Amino acid sequence: MRKFAVLPLLVSSAFAQPGAPSAAPDASWADSDRSEPRHMRYQTFFSKSIGGEASYLLYLPPGYEEAPQKRYPVVYWLHGLNGSQRSAAGFVRHLDAAIREGLSPAMIAVSVNGMRDSRYVDSYDGKYPVESVIVKDLIPHIDRTWRTSARREMRAIEGFSMGGFGAARLGFKNPDLFGLVTMVAAALLNDEDAASILPDLYRKNFGANRDYYHANSPWVLVEKNAAAIRGRMAVRMVVGDQDKLLERNRNYSALLKRLAVPHDYIEVHGVGHDRVKLYDQLGSGAFDFYRDNFPRQ
Repeated sequence: MRKFAVLPLLVSSAFAQPGAPSAAPDASWADSDRSEPRHMRYQTFFSKSIGGEASYLLYLPPGYEEAPQKRYPVVYWLHGLNGSQRSAAGFVRHLDAAIREGLSPAMIAVSVNGMRDSRYVDSYDGKYPVESVIVKDLIPHIDRTWRTSARREMRAIEGFSMGGFGAARLGFKNPDLFGLVTMVAAALLNDEDAASILPDLYRKNFGANRDYYHANSPWVLVEKNAAAIRGRMAVRMVVGDQDKLLERNRNYSALLKRLAVPHDYIEVHGVGHDRVKLYDQLGSGAFDFYRDNFPRQ
């Protein structure tokens, strides 16, 4: 276990019901708040999965416009419960500073619209195919539109809380799509936890169907795909040592160890379930993982 006392300074959704209603495009797919946090651009794209426009926020690294032949690794950042794509502002602020200081590789960052409370799954009733929008539509759009290095080992996914759950399940479900996975204070609920702690979301996203939750659980997916993950993916977990989710994160790290999946595990001293404080404490150290694991170009 790495203690981080920072000084100040693979299955598909086979349980969807036949004839389930398709998602009707609604305003929430394209965030109505078009404001742009510093260094970020509001963007939309057409998603076949919803038959309409969806939004994201984009960060391009310093020098992107001046080097038209250069291609970059990309990180997809997933926000937490009741957050939005603008929740990535702090992550991007630290990323931009680290790149400018030569402490992080230059990379593109995409902040995903997770529809506030989606758990980053295709909802059981088919109304909110968030996973499909990301995997089938957003990622191909990014690779077509921006100068990514469109290889799995150059594609990362990172998320906070609900987004950490999403990063684990999307990353470990798709080891041929992502090469790096970071879970930050991940809300790693199992099916029993979800049913009792978040009953409304358990019904909304999983149809209160334990089999559907089980099939979409990062606990199950990492075991199912361990052979494809082990030695092929760089994995990191970060959590505050005062976080209410600490024990779940420790247990998930123990599962990765049992599966012989190498990973970095970092507990940040004195921090609870607080996205801003976690990234502030880590500072440029949050990007050592990318410096060490993105292949050199």
